Amino acid sequence: MDKKERQLVDYYYTKFADRSFDEKDVFSFLLFIREDVQDNKVMKELGDFIVQRENCTGFVKEFFEECKQIIENLGKGRKQKIENLFSFKEIRNGFNAFFIDQGYEKMTPEVINDFILCIISLLQNVKLLSGDSNKEIGHLSFAASSKELFLMGNMKALHKGRFIPVTFPVLSVRNMYEKIKPQDENDTPYLFDNEIIEVENNNGQIIITFPTI
Repeated sequence: MDKKERQLVDYYYTKFADRSFDEKDVFSFLLFIREDVQDNKVMKELGDFIVQRENCTGFVKEFFEECKQIIENLGKGRKQKIENLFSFKEIRNGFNAFFIDQGYEKMTPEVINDFILCIISLLQNVKLLSGDSNKEIGHLSFAASSKELFLMGNMKALHKGRFIPVTFPVLSVRNMYEKIKPQDENDTPYLFDNEIIEVENNNGQIIITFPTI
């Protein structure tokens, strides 16, 4: 890493440590480190996903192909749980591993929470395409409950001749940002399919620009 690259890493580290970043900083950070994280599975896959979007490859593509199979089986009466693409712990470890390799300290859980929230926002509205025909089989949406914020996958299961909508979490993070009234006793997330959410930062405070709910 040359001196200019080191200066840029210092810049991003300070932005993260101070919690003064927003989703645009996360996007540029993942672009910047893309070539340096080939051995860091989580950071590589997240960076590739954000850049390639519906043209996702590697582990991300395999994940959604597996989700598609699970949902098809759901229509046949066979149930199987869909786990998150990456857990909070996996993202935390991947994120911190990059900075530790560069000689920095670990980030706090609050920073990781902010980071994942930005990734959720950046990936909303991505189309999910079938690996075989390149046909659209679903899409991703931002979703919010009183306790958690989600990147939701949306697909359909064929059951008894009818297509039934199925939603499933792809990424999730604790809601430390906005007070949201529970939609029902199960705290079912509000799904934002038509609105585009943005994660902004105002003097070190994360702000989520979604409609009043």
